Amino acid sequence: MKRINYLVMLAAAALMAGCGPKVEQTVLVGHFHNTDDVPEYVILFNEDTGEELANVPVKDGVFRYDIPSDKTTLMSVRFGQDDNGWKEKFIPTGDTVRYEIDGLKTVAEEFAPETSLNFQVRDSAPILADVLSRLETDSAATGELRDYCLKLIEEHPSDFQGYWGLIYASLAQMSEEEWLALVDKVAPEIQAKPHVQALKAQYAASREEK
Repeated sequence: MKRINYLVMLAAAALMAGCGPKVEQTVLVGHFHNTDDVPEYVILFNEDTGEELANVPVKDGVFRYDIPSDKTTLMSVRFGQDDNGWKEKFIPTGDTVRYEIDGLKTVAEEFAPETSLNFQVRDSAPILADVLSRLETDSAATGELRDYCLKLIEEHPSDFQGYWGLIYASLAQMSEEEWLALVDKVAPEIQAKPHVQALKAQYAASREEK
């Protein structure tokens, strides 16, 4: 009888372990077509902090690395360890991120599925770049930037789009009170990011100087 109970306990423990929370993974893969320029490894970075996260070995021109997904963080992979190296940026959203490399350039970058947050960020980038380039010359640009940032925050309070909106909103001539109200609208993990904390400190310092 004790033997049976012991087996039952083991089975229950295994079942409980299997029911634990699963960490969603982003699969980073790449293929070097030109074998003359294949590095020994590629380097994974956290762009928020500048931290080097991993050296991913390249074998037979191919690399693969599983990354815990985080829809709020911009990462990059650097190809090459010398002055010829370059970076490609992505958000680890639980997708497959694939790079095809030929010589010293990326010839194809793929995100699957095509509904990926990475595609949304790619669409937002030229819009933000355009309005930011006009801030000093176009009186309407500040209002455009404010409106677009508010849209990003409202629609994406828990991912990188909302983080982007919060950061760039600080350039839209917002008061400290207005900007802090936006901080309250985004997810705690975005509020805790170093850049957000640095902006809080800047607003506080400006207030104290007045």
